Amino acid sequence: MPLLTSRGIPLFSIFGIRVMVHYSWFVVVALIVWGLATGWFPSYLPDRSTTQYVLLGLITGFFFFASVFIHELSHSIVAIRNGIPVRRITLFLFGGVAEILREPSDPKTELKIAVAGPAMSALIGAVCWAAYFFLEARSIRPGLAIAFQYLALANTFLLLFNLLPGLPLDGGRVFRAVLWRATKNVTRATFVASNVGKGLAGLLIVLGILAIVTGWGTRSGLWLIFIALFLRQAADTSYRQLVMREKLGGVRVSSLMSTRVVTVPPGISIAELIEDYLLRYHFTAYPVVSEGRPVGLVTIAGVKRVPRGRWQETRVEQAMLPLVEETSVSPDDDLPTTLQKMSQSGLSRIPVLGTSGDLVGIVSKRDIMSYLQIRSDLA
Repeated sequence: MPLLTSRGIPLFSIFGIRVMVHYSWFVVVALIVWGLATGWFPSYLPDRSTTQYVLLGLITGFFFFASVFIHELSHSIVAIRNGIPVRRITLFLFGGVAEILREPSDPKTELKIAVAGPAMSALIGAVCWAAYFFLEARSIRPGLAIAFQYLALANTFLLLFNLLPGLPLDGGRVFRAVLWRATKNVTRATFVASNVGKGLAGLLIVLGILAIVTGWGTRSGLWLIFIALFLRQAADTSYRQLVMREKLGGVRVSSLMSTRVVTVPPGISIAELIEDYLLRYHFTAYPVVSEGRPVGLVTIAGVKRVPRGRWQETRVEQAMLPLVEETSVSPDDDLPTTLQKMSQSGLSRIPVLGTSGDLVGIVSKRDIMSYLQIRSDLA
Protein backbone atom coordinates (compact mmCIF):
# COMPACT_ATOMS: atom_id res chain seq x y z
CA MET A 1 0.00 0.00 0.00
CA PRO A 2 1.15 3.55 -0.55
CA LEU A 3 2.61 5.76 1.99
CA LEU A 4 0.15 7.67 4.15
CA THR A 5 0.53 10.90 6.06
CA SER A 6 1.81 10.24 9.54
CA ARG A 7 -0.79 12.39 11.31
CA GLY A 8 -2.64 10.29 13.80
CA ILE A 9 -2.63 8.82 17.29
CA PRO A 10 0.24 6.55 18.37
CA LEU A 11 -0.86 3.33 20.07
CA PHE A 12 2.15 1.12 20.79
CA SER A 13 5.31 -0.34 19.26
CA ILE A 14 5.99 -3.93 18.26
CA PHE A 15 9.22 -5.32 16.80
CA GLY A 16 10.44 -1.74 16.66
CA ILE A 17 7.46 -0.68 14.51
CA ARG A 18 5.22 2.13 15.70
CA VAL A 19 1.50 1.43 15.40
CA MET A 20 -0.82 4.39 14.84
CA VAL A 21 -4.41 5.13 13.96
CA HIS A 22 -5.13 7.86 11.44
CA TYR A 23 -8.00 10.20 12.27
CA SER A 24 -10.05 8.81 9.37
CA TRP A 25 -9.98 5.38 11.05
CA PHE A 26 -12.61 6.44 13.57
CA VAL A 27 -15.07 7.03 10.72
CA VAL A 28 -14.91 3.47 9.44
CA VAL A 29 -14.94 2.09 13.01
CA ALA A 30 -18.20 3.92 13.67
CA LEU A 31 -19.70 2.70 10.37
CA ILE A 32 -18.75 -0.94 10.97
CA VAL A 33 -19.93 -1.02 14.58
CA TRP A 34 -23.16 0.72 13.61
CA GLY A 35 -23.75 -1.76 10.76
CA LEU A 36 -23.09 -4.73 13.03
CA ALA A 37 -25.26 -3.42 15.88
CA THR A 38 -28.22 -2.36 13.73
CA GLY A 39 -28.15 -4.87 10.89
CA TRP A 40 -25.92 -7.91 11.14
CA PHE A 41 -26.56 -9.14 14.68
CA PRO A 42 -30.28 -8.20 14.89
CA SER A 43 -30.97 -10.18 11.69
CA TYR A 44 -29.45 -13.34 13.19
CA LEU A 45 -30.21 -12.77 16.88
CA PRO A 46 -33.59 -10.98 17.05
CA ASP A 47 -34.11 -11.61 20.78
CA ARG A 48 -31.21 -9.52 22.13
CA SER A 49 -31.19 -6.05 23.64
CA THR A 50 -29.71 -2.94 22.03
CA THR A 51 -26.90 -2.96 24.58
CA GLN A 52 -25.99 -6.52 23.64
CA TYR A 53 -26.00 -5.66 19.92
CA VAL A 54 -23.70 -2.70 20.51
CA LEU A 55 -21.38 -4.78 22.69
CA LEU A 56 -21.23 -7.56 20.09
CA GLY A 57 -20.59 -4.94 17.40
CA LEU A 58 -17.73 -3.38 19.36
CA ILE A 59 -16.07 -6.72 20.09
CA THR A 60 -16.44 -7.96 16.50
CA GLY A 61 -15.22 -4.64 15.12
CA PHE A 62 -12.16 -4.81 17.39
CA PHE A 63 -11.22 -8.27 16.12
CA PHE A 64 -11.84 -7.21 12.52
CA PHE A 65 -9.31 -4.40 12.83
CA ALA A 66 -6.99 -6.72 14.73
CA SER A 67 -7.00 -8.97 11.67
CA VAL A 68 -6.24 -5.96 9.43
CA PHE A 69 -3.35 -5.06 11.73
CA ILE A 70 -1.99 -8.63 11.69
CA HIS A 71 -2.19 -8.57 7.88
CA GLU A 72 0.01 -5.45 7.76
CA LEU A 73 2.29 -6.77 10.49
CA SER A 74 2.95 -9.85 8.34
CA HIS A 75 4.14 -7.62 5.49
CA SER A 76 6.34 -5.72 7.94
CA ILE A 77 7.96 -8.76 9.55
CA VAL A 78 8.88 -10.25 6.18
CA ALA A 79 10.27 -6.88 5.05
CA ILE A 80 12.41 -6.57 8.20
CA ARG A 81 13.70 -10.12 7.83
CA ASN A 82 14.83 -9.17 4.33
CA GLY A 83 16.74 -6.15 5.56
CA ILE A 84 14.10 -3.53 4.73
CA PRO A 85 13.20 -1.25 7.66
CA VAL A 86 9.57 -0.47 8.49
CA ARG A 87 8.79 2.80 10.26
CA ARG A 88 5.15 2.35 11.25
CA ILE A 89 1.84 0.64 10.63
CA THR A 90 -1.12 3.00 10.33
CA LEU A 91 -4.78 2.01 10.44
CA PHE A 92 -6.92 4.39 8.40
CA LEU A 93 -10.19 4.78 6.50
CA PHE A 94 -9.51 2.08 3.90
CA GLY A 95 -7.80 -0.46 6.14
CA GLY A 96 -4.13 -0.35 6.99
CA VAL A 97 -0.73 0.49 5.54
CA ALA A 98 2.75 -0.66 6.48
CA GLU A 99 5.20 2.18 5.81
CA ILE A 100 8.17 0.32 4.34
CA LEU A 101 11.10 2.72 4.04
CA ARG A 102 12.47 1.45 0.74
CA GLU A 103 11.39 -0.74 -2.11
CA PRO A 104 12.72 -4.31 -2.48
CA SER A 105 15.79 -4.58 -4.68
CA ASP A 106 14.73 -7.79 -6.44
CA PRO A 107 11.47 -9.45 -7.52
CA LYS A 108 11.90 -12.42 -5.15
CA THR A 109 11.89 -10.16 -2.10
CA GLU A 110 8.99 -8.15 -3.52
CA LEU A 111 7.00 -11.36 -3.96
CA LYS A 112 7.69 -12.60 -0.42
CA ILE A 113 6.62 -9.30 1.15
CA ALA A 114 3.51 -9.05 -1.05
CA VAL A 115 2.34 -12.61 -0.35
CA ALA A 116 2.80 -12.39 3.44
CA GLY A 117 -0.33 -10.30 4.04
CA PRO A 118 -2.81 -12.33 1.95
CA ALA A 119 -1.38 -15.56 3.39
CA MET A 120 -2.10 -14.31 6.91
CA SER A 121 -5.61 -13.16 5.91
CA ALA A 122 -6.26 -16.62 4.44
CA LEU A 123 -5.13 -18.23 7.70
CA ILE A 124 -7.29 -15.91 9.83
CA GLY A 125 -10.27 -16.52 7.54
CA ALA A 126 -9.81 -20.29 7.74
CA VAL A 127 -9.65 -20.22 11.55
CA CYS A 128 -12.81 -18.07 11.71
CA TRP A 129 -14.68 -20.36 9.32
CA ALA A 130 -13.65 -23.40 11.37
CA ALA A 131 -14.77 -21.72 14.61
CA TYR A 132 -18.10 -20.71 13.06
CA PHE A 133 -18.93 -24.20 11.74
CA PHE A 134 -17.85 -25.79 15.02
CA LEU A 135 -20.12 -23.55 17.11
CA GLU A 136 -22.97 -23.68 14.59
CA ALA A 137 -22.97 -27.49 14.41
CA ARG A 138 -23.24 -27.76 18.19
CA SER A 139 -25.75 -24.90 18.54
CA ILE A 140 -23.73 -23.27 21.30
CA ARG A 141 -22.93 -19.60 21.87
CA PRO A 142 -24.89 -18.27 18.88
CA GLY A 143 -23.62 -14.71 19.40
CA LEU A 144 -20.01 -15.87 19.17
CA ALA A 145 -20.82 -18.03 16.15
CA ILE A 146 -22.36 -15.09 14.26
CA ALA A 147 -19.33 -12.94 15.16
CA PHE A 148 -16.99 -15.60 13.75
CA GLN A 149 -19.16 -15.81 10.63
CA TYR A 150 -18.79 -12.07 10.05
CA LEU A 151 -15.02 -12.18 10.63
CA ALA A 152 -14.70 -15.15 8.28
CA LEU A 153 -16.67 -13.39 5.53
CA ALA A 154 -14.84 -10.09 6.05
CA ASN A 155 -11.38 -11.68 5.89
CA THR A 156 -12.36 -13.76 2.86
CA PHE A 157 -13.61 -10.66 1.06
CA LEU A 158 -10.50 -8.68 1.97
CA LEU A 159 -8.32 -11.56 0.79
CA LEU A 160 -10.04 -11.79 -2.60
CA PHE A 161 -10.13 -8.03 -3.08
CA ASN A 162 -6.47 -7.66 -2.09
CA LEU A 163 -5.47 -10.31 -4.61
CA LEU A 164 -6.75 -8.29 -7.57
CA PRO A 165 -3.71 -7.86 -9.87
CA GLY A 166 -3.34 -4.09 -9.78
CA LEU A 167 -1.25 -1.70 -7.71
CA PRO A 168 -1.40 -0.72 -4.88
CA LEU A 169 -3.12 -3.96 -3.84
CA ASP A 170 -1.09 -6.96 -2.72
CA GLY A 171 -2.15 -8.81 -5.85
CA GLY A 172 -0.74 -5.91 -7.85
CA ARG A 173 2.60 -6.26 -6.07
CA VAL A 174 2.58 -9.99 -6.79
CA PHE A 175 1.79 -9.21 -10.44
CA ARG A 176 4.58 -6.64 -10.55
CA ALA A 177 7.05 -9.12 -9.05
CA VAL A 178 6.16 -11.71 -11.71
CA LEU A 179 6.50 -9.14 -14.52
CA TRP A 180 9.71 -7.81 -12.99
CA ARG A 181 11.22 -11.29 -12.95
CA ALA A 182 10.10 -11.97 -16.53
CA THR A 183 11.15 -8.64 -18.08
CA LYS A 184 14.09 -7.77 -15.79
CA ASN A 185 12.65 -4.24 -15.82
CA VAL A 186 11.04 -2.95 -12.62
CA THR A 187 9.93 0.31 -14.28
CA ARG A 188 8.05 -1.50 -17.03
CA ALA A 189 6.54 -3.94 -14.53
CA THR A 190 5.40 -1.08 -12.28
CA PHE A 191 3.93 0.80 -15.26
CA VAL A 192 1.82 -2.20 -16.30
CA ALA A 193 0.70 -3.07 -12.75
CA SER A 194 -0.13 0.58 -12.08
CA ASN A 195 -2.29 0.82 -15.21
CA VAL A 196 -4.08 -2.41 -14.30
CA GLY A 197 -4.77 -0.87 -10.89
CA LYS A 198 -6.20 2.26 -12.51
CA GLY A 199 -8.33 0.07 -14.76
CA LEU A 200 -9.72 -1.81 -11.75
CA ALA A 201 -10.45 1.52 -10.08
CA GLY A 202 -12.39 2.62 -13.17
CA LEU A 203 -14.41 -0.60 -13.07
CA LEU A 204 -15.24 -0.04 -9.40
CA ILE A 205 -16.43 3.48 -10.19
CA VAL A 206 -18.76 2.13 -12.88
CA LEU A 207 -20.11 -0.52 -10.48
CA GLY A 208 -20.62 2.14 -7.81
CA ILE A 209 -22.56 4.38 -10.19
CA LEU A 210 -24.70 1.43 -11.30
CA ALA A 211 -25.44 0.55 -7.68
CA ILE A 212 -26.64 4.10 -7.03
CA VAL A 213 -28.66 4.45 -10.24
CA THR A 214 -30.36 1.05 -10.00
CA GLY A 215 -31.18 1.46 -6.33
CA TRP A 216 -29.18 -1.65 -5.39
CA GLY A 217 -27.46 0.33 -2.64
CA THR A 218 -26.61 4.02 -2.50
CA ARG A 219 -24.31 3.63 0.49
CA SER A 220 -22.49 0.65 -1.05
CA GLY A 221 -22.18 2.51 -4.36
CA LEU A 222 -20.67 5.59 -2.74
CA TRP A 223 -18.28 3.42 -0.76
CA LEU A 224 -17.13 1.68 -3.96
CA ILE A 225 -16.51 5.05 -5.61
CA PHE A 226 -14.50 6.34 -2.64
CA ILE A 227 -12.36 3.19 -2.60
CA ALA A 228 -11.87 3.39 -6.37
CA LEU A 229 -10.72 7.01 -6.24
CA PHE A 230 -8.23 6.14 -3.51
CA LEU A 231 -6.93 3.12 -5.45
CA ARG A 232 -6.57 5.12 -8.66
CA GLN A 233 -4.56 7.84 -6.96
CA ALA A 234 -2.40 5.30 -5.13
CA ALA A 235 -1.75 3.32 -8.33
CA ASP A 236 -0.64 6.46 -10.14
CA THR A 237 1.51 7.52 -7.18
CA SER A 238 3.25 4.12 -7.11
CA TYR A 239 4.53 4.58 -10.65
CA ARG A 240 5.42 8.25 -10.24
CA GLN A 241 7.39 7.53 -7.07
CA LEU A 242 9.38 4.82 -8.82
CA VAL A 243 10.19 7.12 -11.74
CA MET A 244 11.27 9.85 -9.33
CA ARG A 245 13.44 7.43 -7.36
CA GLU A 246 15.17 6.39 -10.59
CA LYS A 247 15.81 9.99 -11.59
CA LEU A 248 17.03 11.04 -8.16
CA GLY A 249 18.58 7.82 -6.86
CA GLY A 250 22.15 8.69 -7.81
CA VAL A 251 22.01 12.32 -6.69
CA ARG A 252 23.45 13.05 -3.26
CA VAL A 253 22.34 15.71 -0.82
CA SER A 254 25.83 17.23 -0.91
CA SER A 255 25.31 18.31 -4.53
CA LEU A 256 22.17 20.34 -3.76
CA MET A 257 22.45 21.52 -0.17
CA SER A 258 23.10 25.12 0.76
CA THR A 259 26.11 25.60 3.04
CA ARG A 260 25.14 29.15 4.02
CA VAL A 261 22.61 28.34 6.72
CA VAL A 262 20.62 30.82 8.76
CA THR A 263 20.56 29.46 12.31
CA VAL A 264 18.85 30.66 15.48
CA PRO A 265 19.88 30.42 19.14
CA PRO A 266 17.67 28.39 21.49
CA GLY A 267 17.22 31.13 24.06
CA ILE A 268 15.39 33.79 22.04
CA SER A 269 11.63 34.16 22.31
CA ILE A 270 9.11 33.13 19.67
CA ALA A 271 8.32 36.83 19.19
CA GLU A 272 11.99 37.53 18.42
CA LEU A 273 12.14 34.54 16.10
CA ILE A 274 9.20 35.88 14.11
CA GLU A 275 10.50 39.44 13.91
CA ASP A 276 14.20 38.76 13.32
CA TYR A 277 14.07 35.56 11.28
CA LEU A 278 10.70 34.48 9.84
CA LEU A 279 9.75 37.92 8.53
CA ARG A 280 13.31 38.73 7.49
CA TYR A 281 14.54 35.60 5.71
CA HIS A 282 11.18 34.04 4.74
CA PHE A 283 12.25 30.45 5.40
CA THR A 284 9.82 27.95 6.93
CA ALA A 285 12.36 26.17 9.15
CA TYR A 286 15.61 27.12 10.92
CA PRO A 287 18.23 24.93 12.60
CA VAL A 288 18.68 25.78 16.26
CA VAL A 289 22.36 25.97 17.24
CA SER A 290 23.74 26.18 20.79
CA GLU A 291 27.47 26.73 21.37
CA GLY A 292 28.24 25.73 17.79
CA ARG A 293 26.26 22.46 17.91
CA PRO A 294 22.88 21.87 16.24
CA VAL A 295 20.26 20.93 18.85
CA GLY A 296 16.94 21.22 17.03
CA LEU A 297 14.82 22.61 14.25
CA VAL A 298 12.18 25.30 14.70
CA THR A 299 9.42 25.55 12.11
CA ILE A 300 6.41 27.73 11.37
CA ALA A 301 4.20 24.79 12.30
CA GLY A 302 5.90 24.64 15.70
CA VAL A 303 5.43 28.38 16.20
CA LYS A 304 1.73 28.13 15.36
CA ARG A 305 1.25 25.54 18.08
CA VAL A 306 2.26 28.14 20.68
CA PRO A 307 -0.65 30.40 21.73
CA ARG A 308 -0.15 33.95 20.48
CA GLY A 309 -0.35 35.33 24.00
CA ARG A 310 2.72 33.29 25.00
CA TRP A 311 5.03 34.31 22.14
CA GLN A 312 6.96 36.73 24.35
CA GLU A 313 7.64 34.25 27.14
CA THR A 314 8.10 31.02 25.14
CA ARG A 315 11.65 30.24 24.05
CA VAL A 316 12.65 28.65 20.76
CA GLU A 317 14.03 25.60 22.59
CA GLN A 318 10.52 24.94 23.93
CA ALA A 319 8.97 24.87 20.44
CA MET A 320 11.72 23.22 18.40
CA LEU A 321 11.86 19.66 17.06
CA PRO A 322 14.78 17.51 18.21
CA LEU A 323 17.36 16.66 15.56
CA VAL A 324 16.99 12.91 15.20
CA GLU A 325 17.29 10.50 12.30
CA GLU A 326 13.80 11.38 11.04
CA THR A 327 14.44 15.15 10.98
CA SER A 328 17.95 15.27 9.48
CA VAL A 329 19.97 13.84 6.60
CA SER A 330 23.64 13.31 5.84
CA PRO A 331 25.56 14.66 2.81
CA ASP A 332 25.76 11.12 1.39
CA ASP A 333 22.02 10.44 1.55
CA ASP A 334 20.30 10.34 -1.83
CA LEU A 335 17.39 12.58 -2.76
CA PRO A 336 14.65 9.90 -2.57
CA THR A 337 15.65 9.26 1.06
CA THR A 338 15.55 13.00 1.72
CA LEU A 339 12.11 13.43 0.16
CA GLN A 340 10.81 10.48 2.13
CA LYS A 341 12.00 11.98 5.40
CA MET A 342 10.47 15.33 4.45
CA SER A 343 7.15 13.67 3.71
CA GLN A 344 7.08 11.64 6.91
CA SER A 345 8.12 14.53 9.16
CA GLY A 346 6.10 17.21 7.36
CA LEU A 347 9.21 19.34 6.76
CA SER A 348 9.98 21.38 3.65
CA ARG A 349 13.56 22.13 4.78
CA ILE A 350 15.78 19.61 6.51
CA PRO A 351 19.23 20.06 8.11
CA VAL A 352 22.28 18.21 6.78
CA LEU A 353 24.51 16.82 9.54
CA GLY A 354 28.09 15.60 9.15
CA THR A 355 29.52 12.39 10.58
CA SER A 356 30.29 14.09 13.90
CA GLY A 357 26.81 15.59 14.18
CA ASP A 358 27.86 19.08 13.10
CA LEU A 359 25.65 21.22 10.85
CA VAL A 360 27.11 21.27 7.32
CA GLY A 361 24.14 22.54 5.32
CA ILE A 362 20.42 22.53 4.68
CA VAL A 363 18.34 21.25 1.77
CA SER A 364 14.77 22.18 0.87
CA LYS A 365 12.00 20.59 -1.11
CA ARG A 366 12.14 23.61 -3.40
CA ASP A 367 15.81 22.82 -4.18
CA ILE A 368 14.90 19.27 -5.18
CA MET A 369 11.89 20.33 -7.26
CA SER A 370 13.99 22.96 -9.06
CA TYR A 371 16.58 20.29 -9.84
CA LEU A 372 13.87 18.03 -11.25
CA GLN A 373 12.42 20.87 -13.30
CA ILE A 374 15.81 21.70 -14.84
CA ARG A 375 16.40 18.03 -15.68
CA SER A 376 12.96 17.87 -17.26
CA ASP A 377 13.56 21.05 -19.29
CA LEU A 378 16.86 19.67 -20.54
CA ALA A 379 15.16 16.36 -21.42
